[in-house]
Amino acid sequence: MKKIKLLLLVLTIIMLATTSFEDTCRAAEVTRINQPKGQIFINEGKDAGFIFGAKVCFSSSSSEKPICGKVMRTSDSYAIVKIKNRRETKKIEIGSEAVLYVGNEDEK
Repeated sequence: MKKIKLLLLVLTIIMLATTSFEDTCRAAEVTRINQPKGQIFINEGKDAGFIFGAKVCFSSSSSEKPICGKVMRTSDSYAIVKIKNRRETKKIEIGSEAVLYVGNEDEK
């Protein structure tokens, strides 16, 4: 009986972990672009994991590789991402998907 209870506990923990993971891995959407300053505004904030300094990548139809930047300001409901190369902000469109980058910071 103890083994069955332990198995059920482990399965419950796994189900809760995967449910939480799915909730935090949703993508944000670009709501505004300030191209002269290289700033991209997205509709998700701290609650979705877009915390200060986090790397965020945007998909672009005109670029093969994703365009990435770092969160420079955030609240519970929005974040502002700074793109180093301001010219790349022209490739990002309102409504584009923004996702948190997970990987090695040394990768290019």
